[in-house]
Formats: sequence, structure tokens, C-alpha cells
Amino acid sequence: MSRDPVDTYGFINAKLRAKIGLMKQSHIVDDLLKASSLVEAVSTLRDSRYQRVAEAYDRTGDLQHMEMVLLEMEIEMYREVARFLEGTSSAFVRHLLSKIEMDNLKNCIRLWYSSIIRHRPIRYRSEYVFKQRMVYPIDWTALVNATSWEALGNALKDSPYYAVVHSYEETTLQQDGLFELEADLDRSWYLQLMESTKELSEDDRQAASTIFLEEIDLKNLLVLTRYGWYHEMPSDQLKRQLIPFGRVARSPETETYVQKRPEDRNPLDIINRYFPGLEKTDISALQGRGSVHQDESSVLENLKIEGYLAERRQHLYQRALASDPFSIGLPLAYFFLFKDETNMIKAILNGKYYGYDEQYIRGVIE
Repeated sequence: MSRDPVDTYGFINAKLRAKIGLMKQSHIVDDLLKASSLVEAVSTLRDSRYQRVAEAYDRTGDLQHMEMVLLEMEIEMYREVARFLEGTSSAFVRHLLSKIEMDNLKNCIRLWYSSIIRHRPIRYRSEYVFKQRMVYPIDWTALVNATSWEALGNALKDSPYYAVVHSYEETTLQQDGLFELEADLDRSWYLQLMESTKELSEDDRQAASTIFLEEIDLKNLLVLTRYGWYHEMPSDQLKRQLIPFGRVARSPETETYVQKRPEDRNPLDIINRYFPGLEKTDISALQGRGSVHQDESSVLENLKIEGYLAERRQHLYQRALASDPFSIGLPLAYFFLFKDETNMIKAILNGKYYGYDEQYIRGVIE
């Protein structure tokens, strides 16, 4: 018999709303922006809940160590919420944490690739790999120090990432690079995510599916634009890049777009079909390839899909805050708000490190 939602979320609801209230009242981002230097920004952190980040700078003077502490705090956030939940909702939160674990794995694989395939030194970079257990029993030290693809895979044997990694051979990676492998890891995570939503209660499943299906739609839209249009990826390969959930992946319009010759694809057909809100952005660059096609960053800047993704996600999470308080929606909103704040802190600290002024940094993060 499943627990009453009030029993499941009553305590954590009060706890998270208190935390969200403190985040909304905080002036940490504005105070960091107004700091005249990195040192002054660090002083601002000392009197905040990010004191540990400032202490990392005091010990090392290293920006990347500060980022590692922010990562540790994010991991602790997921664990704290999972600890106060039970059953399927707790398991779902642990799967969300595994996204950080998978990203950590991809970083390790890139280091291995740089060292073994490209013969580049990685020791200084390996210091910034998170090596403690997150979700699955991965031997991170063995993984970072692996001298063969087989040894790297062996470090993952007790995790769901092993099947994907084991399906690739070192010779293939040497020839083709890491793109397909990383894309497969991402798709595998989303497949497991959607499977895990089936185990949730009806209200939780609805709250989680509403958010993540739209996120998948927008990620697939980015794939169709970036790889299908800009990189002119062949049809079969492009179709494999799609996450097989949501409206975009399963629509006849997408299939028609994918099967066209790359030079005949027009991403506006897909964009306007599913996300008319994007019509309000400056996407005129897509009307013709011209000089914009020479620079992917210019294309994406004009397209504004990533900015629209952020706006849509923010809207969904804000709606979750105002919806049923006794569902998974509130923890999901908290995760988003925390991640959004830590991302801004990292961006500001990097901006101060490189000497950018307040207005420039504001333009980047807003």
C-alpha cells in the first residue's frame, strides 16, 4: 500500500519551501556581480551559505577547486532530499543524481582519451575529477588511471554505464572520437529516467513527465538544428541521436525533416511546428546560410533555442512551485533553482577571474 502524499512530502515540503524562501531573499548573485575583483567576490561568499567555496579558495587559490566544492554541495542537495523521501520518489531522486555521475564519467573518459589515444598529459586535470561514490560503486581512481579501454570498462562493471561503454572498442574510438559514445550515454540516461517515472505515483508521474518530456523535446530540437542542419549529418546517424520520447522525436514532421537531404533541411519547419514561442526570437539567420553558417556559435546565438530552453524550463519549474505541494514537483523545482544559482555563481567567479566587468557578466548570465 502506497503512502499518503502528505505523509511522503509533508516534512520535506516545509523544509524545501524554507530553503527556497532563503534563496529568493538572497542577494548573493547581485553582491558577486558588484564585486570589483575575484578576491572581493570570495569575501562575499564567506558570509553566505557558500562559505565552503570561499574556504576552498583560501586553501588553494584555485578557481577549479571552488567549482569542485559547488559540485559537492549539489550532490549533497540530492542526497539530502532522497534521505527524507521513501520508495519510488527517493529512487527517482537518486536517478536524477546519477546525471551528475554520468557527466563525471564523461569527463573521465575524455581524460583517458587525451592520455591514451592523444598522448597528452592529464595529471593536473585528473585532480578535478570527483572520486567519491555518488550512486553506483565506481572505482574512479582506477578509471582515471586506466591504461586500456578494457581496464576503464572494468571500473564500471557494477553500474548501468558498463553496457554502453562495453559496446565500444578502443579502435573505434581512436578512429571516430567520443561523440557517439557520449550521445549514447546521454540517451541511456534519459531512457532510464522515463522508465523510472513509471514507478512513481500518478501525481508524481504527471509532475515529472510534464517537465522532462518538454526538456527532451527541446533537446531533440537542438539535435535536429545543430547536427541535422548545421553539421549536415546523414539521415540514419541523425535519427540515432534523437531521444525516443516526446512529441518531436515521434512526429511525422520530424521524420520528413530527417529523411531530407541535409542541404534541403530547414529547421524553421520543426521549430515553428512545435515551439511557436521561438518565432518571437531573432531566427532570421536561418532563412539563409550565408556567412552565419560559417560559425555555429552565431547560428545558435541567433536561433536562441538554448535561451528558450532555459526560459521554458524556468516556467515549468515555477509552475511546479505553485502546484500540488505534496508531489515530486517541489523537489524538482528546488533542484532547478539550486542548480541555476550555482551555475550563475560559477559564471560570475570565472568572469571575475578573467577580469570582465559587471555589465559584461550580467549580459552573459541573464
